[in-house]
Amino acid sequence: MKQRTTCFILAVVLICVLSCLSACGKPDDIDISSYEDRTVTLTGITDEPVTLSVAQLKEMDCKTIKTESTSDKIGVVRATGPWLDTILKPYGVKQDDFAKIIITGADEYDTKLLQDYLKDNPIMLAFGIDGEPLEDDALPCRIIIRNSDSSYWVRQVKKIEFIR
Repeated sequence: MKQRTTCFILAVVLICVLSCLSACGKPDDIDISSYEDRTVTLTGITDEPVTLSVAQLKEMDCKTIKTESTSDKIGVVRATGPWLDTILKPYGVKQDDFAKIIITGADEYDTKLLQDYLKDNPIMLAFGIDGEPLEDDALPCRIIIRNSDSSYWVRQVKKIEFIR
């Protein structure tokens, strides 16, 4: 009887571990069909501007992270999208290779991030929040920086400028 109980417990543990491995780290499957053609322009990484659609961002190695802004404006979110370093990898650069990155939204709101900040704060271009598509006032994507003030979380990202 003791042997059967031990086998049963091991089987339950194995099932739990396998379930977690198949679900952990998987990005949320966000339906971006209503805004998949919207674009973000990157300047300063090549001689010509690079334009990426939300559909192209979703095809990249995306992650879903849970984080909280350090201000009271937003609180806890679960964001889905690629890290900026994932986007930059084909160009042979990383976000902290730049002296400054300026992220601008369609409403002209921007944030300027300096190299010291970029070294310790990975940037995500989120195309979904809390398992859902972005709201219209945040399209095409939103910047998410773990455990940072939400004033850095630019919405309606239209342009990211990389300055060496």
